[in-house]
Amino acid sequence: MLSEFRKHPLALLVSLALHALLIGLMVFNLSSVDKLQDIKVGPVAKTVQAEVVNQQQLDAKEKQKQLEEKRKREAEKKKKDLEAKKLADKKKKEAEKKRKAEDKKKAELKRKKEAEQKRKQEAERKATEKRKAEEKRKAEEQRKADAAKAAEEKRKAEEARIAEEKRKAEEARIAEEKRKAEEAKRAEEERKRKEAEERRLAEEEQKRKEAELKAKLLAEENQRRLNSLQEAYKLAIFQKVKRNWIRPAGSEKIPECWVRVLQGPGGIILDVTFGTCKGSTNTYRASIENAVYKAEPLPKPGDPSLFERELNFNFKPE
Repeated sequence: MLSEFRKHPLALLVSLALHALLIGLMVFNLSSVDKLQDIKVGPVAKTVQAEVVNQQQLDAKEKQKQLEEKRKREAEKKKKDLEAKKLADKKKKEAEKKRKAEDKKKAELKRKKEAEQKRKQEAERKATEKRKAEEKRKAEEQRKADAAKAAEEKRKAEEARIAEEKRKAEEARIAEEKRKAEEAKRAEEERKRKEAEERRLAEEEQKRKEAELKAKLLAEENQRRLNSLQEAYKLAIFQKVKRNWIRPAGSEKIPECWVRVLQGPGGIILDVTFGTCKGSTNTYRASIENAVYKAEPLPKPGDPSLFERELNFNFKPE
C-alpha cells in the first residue's frame, strides 16, 4: 500500500485532507449533542437505583403473596378431601357394626334354639328309659301289648321326626329369606349412596366448569379493556411529545425516528435514546429528545398495570 501512495502522492494528500474534515465535523456534532443531553440528565443515578430496589421488593412481595394463596388453596383442598374420607369411613364402620350386631343376634337365637332342642331331647330320652324300665318290670304277658304299643309309638315318633324335620327346614328357609332380604336391603342402600355421591360429584364438576367459563369471559373482557387503555396511553404520550416538539430551522425533510424512553414513577424521564432514524441529523434528533424532556411528566396510563418503564414509539410529526 505504501508503494502505491509513493507513486501517487497527490492522492495521499487529498485523502488525508478529507479524513481530517470528517473528523472535525464529527467532533463538532458530538459536542453539540453532549450539551443538549446535559440540559436534563442531571444527577439521576440515585433515583434509578432506588426505583430498581423498590421494583425488586414489589416483585418479591407479589411472588410471596402468590405462593401464600397457592398454599392456602392446597390446604383447603386437602382439608375437604380428608373430611370426605372421614365421612365415608364413618358410614362404612356404622354399616359393619350393624352387620355384626345382626350376626350376633342370629347366632344367639340359634344357640338358644339348639339348647332348647337338646333339653327336650334329653327329657325325652329319660322318659323313654323310664318307660322301658316300667315295661320290663311288667310281666311277659304284657309283651305283646307292649310290642304293639311300641310299634305305635315308633310310628308316632317317625311322624314326629318327619314333622320336626319339616319345621326345621321351614325355619331354615325363613332365616335364609330373611338373610337375603337384609343383604338386598344393604345392597340397595349402598347403590343409593353411590348414586347420590355421583350426582354430587357431577354437580360440583358442572359448577367448576361454569366458574371457569365465567372467569375466562371476565379475563377476555378485561384484556380488551387493557388493550384499549394501552393504545390510548401510548397515543397520549406521543401527542404530548409532539406538542412540545419544535421543528428545527432549515429542516425540509422530517424523517421517522424510533424513540426509546426510559421513565420512572410519576412519568419522570430517566433516559432518551434512538433506534432506526434514517436520514435524520443530530439537530433533528436533539429536537425530539428536547421535546421528550419537555413533556415530563409523561401521561399516566388508565390502569396502573399498563405502566411501562421502557417506552418505544415511532416519532412521525407529519
